[in-house]
Amino acid sequence: MPGGRKYPPRTPRFASGVKSQTVRLSSIRPWWAKRWLAAIEPMSIAGRMSRGRNYAVSGQTVGISILPGRVEASVVGTREKPYSVTLDFAMPDPAAREAAIREIKAEPMRVARLLADDFPIEIEGILSKAGGRLFPGGKAPDGSYDMKVSCTCPDWARPCKHAYAVLLLVCEEIARRPLTLLELRGIMEEDLVDED
Repeated sequence: MPGGRKYPPRTPRFASGVKSQTVRLSSIRPWWAKRWLAAIEPMSIAGRMSRGRNYAVSGQTVGISILPGRVEASVVGTREKPYSVTLDFAMPDPAAREAAIREIKAEPMRVARLLADDFPIEIEGILSKAGGRLFPGGKAPDGSYDMKVSCTCPDWARPCKHAYAVLLLVCEEIARRPLTLLELRGIMEEDLVDED
């Protein structure tokens, strides 16, 4: 490229972290995992999703914690110190959260399906009616984006490839345990199960 800068290809350091098992096998994903992927794909800037997919498959994520409303992870890149990735999800306000919990619990079969690792499609509408979102990428009711991404890498794009690797690993957890979708919005399993 005349007059432009030419950068040598950079290879990430070896890591033996969490490796994606299904990122390339879209046919085995349940509907809610496919929706998660459809929500994050439009966020891609200049091939970062494909590089993030490579990071997810090769095990560059050496630590990941999924918490209420937040995901924290360490991803090995080209530098010696792993990058810190944080995904913060908007949560419904307390009144909206309680309204969503009440409506989910109004049909015991919904809760039973969630506990059996199935995700009733109507829960997305319940959360939306309460003023929340289920999948990332849109705006919260106050106009802010419903997922904030940060990474300690120097890339200006958010999400960067490190964050995409984490989003893809979260997708696998959601496919395996769909209750994670609600937990990212602050609705926990114990909120849905009555204690006698």
